[in-house]
Amino acid sequence: MQPTDRSTPALRWLLPALAWAAGVLGMVAAWLAVSLALRSPSGWLALVAAADLALMLRLAAMPPGRTRALLATAGTAVAILASYWIYAASLMGMTLGLQPMASALRLGPVLAGELLRHATTGWDLAWALLALPLAWRLAR
Repeated sequence: MQPTDRSTPALRWLLPALAWAAGVLGMVAAWLAVSLALRSPSGWLALVAAADLALMLRLAAMPPGRTRALLATAGTAVAILASYWIYAASLMGMTLGLQPMASALRLGPVLAGELLRHATTGWDLAWALLALPLAWRLAR
């Protein structure tokens, strides 16, 4: 069955969109596992997230350029924010006897900020800030 001209653009963006979602969700899951195992926020994983998102979009055959770089950078930012949020929720959830996702849905931004302020160091912030231009560069 030959694809029509009308369905080709949708199919061309479907695989990169799925790869982006898989990269973000997979990185958040891996980050949470490492963070809980090491009992630290593991900010250095932001660099791994940048490389992962750039690689996932390349493997999905997304055309190179600004769009791919922007999606990799945005995916890296989403992975960093979600990972820190779920890490803070896990810290609070362990105290209250809640699962990480149940705690993440109940956690407010002020409490999450306070938990992260006490758990992170300047290096964690530095890794996160370095990961964004790295994602841009690797995905171009």
